[in-house]
Amino acid sequence: MPRTRRVLFVLLALAAPAGAQGPNASKDDRITAERLGLPKGNTRTSEPFVTRIYKADESGDVLKKQPAGYPFTITADYTLKDGETPRAHEGVDLSSRPEPGQPPKPLDFNAGVYGTVVKAGDGPWGTVTVQVRDGSLLQFLHTSASHVKVGDVVAPDTKLGVTGRTGAGVIHLHIQARDKYGNAVSPDLTFKAGQKKLESKVKLDKPGAADVEFDPDAYSPVKPKVKDKKVSAPVEPEVKWVVEVIGMGGRIDQKLGEFYTYKSASYCEQQWSEANPNDLRLTRSREVALTGGKK
Repeated sequence: MPRTRRVLFVLLALAAPAGAQGPNASKDDRITAERLGLPKGNTRTSEPFVTRIYKADESGDVLKKQPAGYPFTITADYTLKDGETPRAHEGVDLSSRPEPGQPPKPLDFNAGVYGTVVKAGDGPWGTVTVQVRDGSLLQFLHTSASHVKVGDVVAPDTKLGVTGRTGAGVIHLHIQARDKYGNAVSPDLTFKAGQKKLESKVKLDKPGAADVEFDPDAYSPVKPKVKDKKVSAPVEPEVKWVVEVIGMGGRIDQKLGEFYTYKSASYCEQQWSEANPNDLRLTRSREVALTGGKK
């Protein structure tokens, strides 16, 4: 029997309520306000793939400056009004309140991971980016100030910056992630990888990857479903990818996780292979049609 191995995996939460987690994710795998040093009572206010409604121009492009009340998140089916368009939000949002019930306020936050600072609070979203041991990039957006500079080595309790609303309508902290090749991946997966201490400074495989940002609402591998101006909520993917380790005789020795994007499934396979270089077993990403979905 193959020996038990620790592997990196995460189940991407799909339109889950704040604080929810998938069956394959332990509490310690997830980004939380407490683990980033924010005061008690702050929570995850937005999970990946919630659906938001934006104002758009005549061509359907989202307005760069949103009017009051936009964007907003829907929790039930919604009929679009003229000039509105839906988007699926990518990443995790954390509230920023000094005490429960008080209005949002800029607050210090910690890195939560071991890594090297490769971006220090600049750009249209005030992004602070930390590169972790496996080369992945954890991006903290909307900051109002940075406590670090490019090249600094940080630990989980290092004060990284101050929450804010740079490029956003309300003070909060948005966390998203890219792998070392520049592909968007689950921030929880990168956060988990960042719990390992650095052995040496990691190098990006893609030049300029540290400067690659994406509008937190412009990119998402899952798209809202719209029919006759009616938007389905929550977002429902048509397929998922189950990542497995295949042993002798084609049997499944291990299930590494379930993902709603092929990129995240591929990244999970890559992480397992790099963590287990002497294991000759193969991994596979098996595509599964979800109930009610259409292939």
